[in-house]
Amino acid sequence: MTKRILIIDDDPAMVDFLEEFFQDNDYETAVAFNGHEGLEKAKAEKPDLVTLDMDMPKKGGTLFYAGLRRNPTLKDVPVIVISGVGPRPPSLTKDVPVLTKPVSNDLLLEQVRTLLG
Repeated sequence: MTKRILIIDDDPAMVDFLEEFFQDNDYETAVAFNGHEGLEKAKAEKPDLVTLDMDMPKKGGTLFYAGLRRNPTLKDVPVIVISGVGPRPPSLTKDVPVLTKPVSNDLLLEQVRTLLG
């Protein structure tokens, strides 16, 4: 069964890159451009993993992450932060990998495979 990755980022170029990258590596994708849209997509799509930008309009990554963890059906979905924002946001648990933009393809794929088993 193909795993689904929800990409949440407000940069269309980054979304296009990640979508193509994941699809080329045999993952299905869904896309959201802010945290609010991301929560709605997560509820509808039930992703196996989420990539999350932290600095976005409307509802940023921190609020998305908090909402995801409060949802009983989504609270265990693994998250990988891909962001240009500095140090690890304090709201993230230690098990959430934080990758800095521009992201290394090899490192990203390694993290995805590790989290999805």
